[in-house]
Amino acid sequence: MAYLYLIGAVCSSAMLSIMSSLFGRQNAKHKNVSYFYSAIVACIAFASWGIISVSDAEFSPRVILYSLIYGLFYTAAMIGMFKAYQVGSVSLTAFVKQLSLIGVAIWGFLFWNTPLTVNVAIGLVFVGLALCFCFKPNKDGTEKIVSAKWVLFAFMLLVGNAGCSIIQKYQQSAFDGNCGNAFMFFAAGIAFACSVLFYFCNERCRINEISKRTLLYPITGGISSALLNFFIMRLIASPLSESIVFPGIAAGGLILTTVFSTVCYRERLHRYQWLGLGIGVIALIFLNI
Repeated sequence: MAYLYLIGAVCSSAMLSIMSSLFGRQNAKHKNVSYFYSAIVACIAFASWGIISVSDAEFSPRVILYSLIYGLFYTAAMIGMFKAYQVGSVSLTAFVKQLSLIGVAIWGFLFWNTPLTVNVAIGLVFVGLALCFCFKPNKDGTEKIVSAKWVLFAFMLLVGNAGCSIIQKYQQSAFDGNCGNAFMFFAAGIAFACSVLFYFCNERCRINEISKRTLLYPITGGISSALLNFFIMRLIASPLSESIVFPGIAAGGLILTTVFSTVCYRERLHRYQWLGLGIGVIALIFLNI
């Protein structure tokens, strides 16, 4: 059963990325669709966690503070991911999405007294090499796929994802592993409220002009987001080693998303960028061992 959870987590992680890229690419001509997309994803995740929480109704008022902070980071991650997929490479954006592990590792060194192990040191070195290759300037006229806008949105994605992981660890430590479902339920609700607020405070896209068939993408993305966190919590409680769980999710999700972008979008990555992605997979494995 644990390996089925792992496969589910890998597929959910990849599906969340793929749905975001599909909706963004097919509605690129509409303004501010990112807020609309994030609101739908958060709404579906909110409803999904509501259903999951029925079986485990543990709740403490203190959990709402953690949910609030998580919800803000989650909103930043979702909007950053959506916009990064719109203006840049799907493969490189998926790589940055997994690099949130670096932010968590640095936070651990500074505030959790986490020791710098050999595996983490090797992983960080490989991350540096991967970034050098991924963002190496092209000299042979290949298509430029890294822009200033993409860097900004990718940074939002990285910080948002890292913040979510950090707050989730704080919440689990503060409540001895309890109230996890309530925490995610309120966090998704807060992310939904934030996305709706951003949507109405900016120039809104015309919903009636959005392709109706693409509405399936944010719905699937919201379900994938809820399932991903659900599978991760089950995997943490399973006998499966974390040295298998987290490298598997990170590397597996990245590989599936890269294969999708290559087959469906015909992305033309430079040979150095392919090398960088390969090194990045190795780095993610070392960072998670």
